[in-house]
Amino acid sequence: MTEVEIIQRIREQTPAGKLPPPAPPEAVTELEAAVGHPMPALLKRIYLEVADGGFGREGEALSLTDTTYGFSDSDRLLEEYVRWRERPNHPTSVVPLLAWGCAIWSLVDFSTPDGRMWGWDPNVRCLDHALFPEDFTLAERLCGWLDEREEFPEAPAPTGCRNC
Repeated sequence: MTEVEIIQRIREQTPAGKLPPPAPPEAVTELEAAVGHPMPALLKRIYLEVADGGFGREGEALSLTDTTYGFSDSDRLLEEYVRWRERPNHPTSVVPLLAWGCAIWSLVDFSTPDGRMWGWDPNVRCLDHALFPEDFTLAERLCGWLDEREEFPEAPAPTGCRNC
């Protein structure tokens, strides 16, 4: 699917009035400055042209500016990112996007133009190995969600860690 098709599907699959208005450009600039990398182009288009959060798996993508829309019990994306960045060995370019519940998260790597996805699952791995890269781009992950495929982030088997 092209970026245009993904954006159109997000708009079509979300009931009218359920998405917040698009984010202001300043919110994107603020997050990019904190991360030190530009937001992947597709994600930036969604935030600036479609909605300030509330898209993605069950409409759970975090907002850049507001937490009152009711689609997430998390803080705005910048505050969540700052907390993630404080974790030991957390790559500074990897930004949380949405929570699955049960402490499982999908994250996006801003250092990659296509937005490589990462998963977080402390239920199956120790905290040192709970964060892992996935074999998905943001576009592929969004297509899965739009097609109602619930593909939880799946951590690779641990190798040699007694705590995993």
